[in-house]
Amino acid sequence: MDIIFSEVKNEINLNESFELRKKVFIIEQGCPIEEEFDEFDNLNRIGKDSFHFNIYKDNACISTSRIVINRNLDDNSAKIQRVCVLKDFRGTGIGLFMMSNLHEYLINKNINKITLSSQDHAIEFYKKLGYIELGNEYLEAGIIHKKMYINF
Repeated sequence: MDIIFSEVKNEINLNESFELRKKVFIIEQGCPIEEEFDEFDNLNRIGKDSFHFNIYKDNACISTSRIVINRNLDDNSAKIQRVCVLKDFRGTGIGLFMMSNLHEYLINKNINKITLSSQDHAIEFYKKLGYIELGNEYLEAGIIHKKMYINF
């Protein structure tokens, strides 16, 4: 019963990520499919400016996320996006496991500032990890969000 954090490197793993995102964001939360997927989901961009990660338990994808790195010369920052956990595994520490691994990954890439767009219900989770709220709430894909950041 191993839990494995893995960087997505191929189309099979990317499709597993997409299927989980469809279950969580589109089916459960009612987000429009045209707002869920974008240019950073293109297989040709993976490993260049977007990086995708899955967590597996017993070979099943139970959590996924994406990082987009800012390529400005004067800004070592990244944005964590599309973080989700399969419903049966929420509240079990999988989200914390995902975020801890993402932080380690970004620190190893010398990223010193991370931003994310938190859904309203997850703000307290990110605050416990050290994230700070920034600005006002806003609507994204029909769900209230708030921008948050952390510096390393």
